[in-house]
Amino acid sequence: MKKRTTKRVVTSLLFSIMVTSLAVAPVLPSVGGGTAYAATTKQTKQLAAVYARIQKEHAAEVVQLVNEERVNAGLKPLVIHTNLSTMAKDKAIDMFKSNYFSHTSPKYGSPFDMMDAYNITYRYAGENIAMGQKSAEEVVKAWMNSPGHKANILNENYGLIGVGYYNGYWVQEFVGK
Repeated sequence: MKKRTTKRVVTSLLFSIMVTSLAVAPVLPSVGGGTAYAATTKQTKQLAAVYARIQKEHAAEVVQLVNEERVNAGLKPLVIHTNLSTMAKDKAIDMFKSNYFSHTSPKYGSPFDMMDAYNITYRYAGENIAMGQKSAEEVVKAWMNSPGHKANILNENYGLIGVGYYNGYWVQEFVGK
């Protein structure tokens, strides 16, 4: 079985476990006709760990696919930058929680302002964002079909990448030093 297929199976299995654990949680009486579920602290931590793993796997797969595109174009692969990855994830979370889709964050400002706030230095920098794609393959394909996003992915001045994913929001940050 291919590595990507194995990841999909594992991700699907983890998601099924997460949904099943919610379905078998004890039902609490509720006010107003709804149903409330009690989740133990242990269950909550387990679900958080599963979700964090899914997010990390999505980000890692995006980096792999982007580097395949770069190598196919005769460029060097990008190296994952820890602070850039943290920033990208925080940007994805910010877009989801603040209900916006833009390169300019109400909280952080422009991507370059955000890089400064995260103490990321650069000579060249760029950002790709996307929303709604269900897989790493789908989002990279969408970016590669967009001239501006493709230009960022294949920019020879970039050497570092950070990728964040959160609830359907995708963020790529690029820098060149």
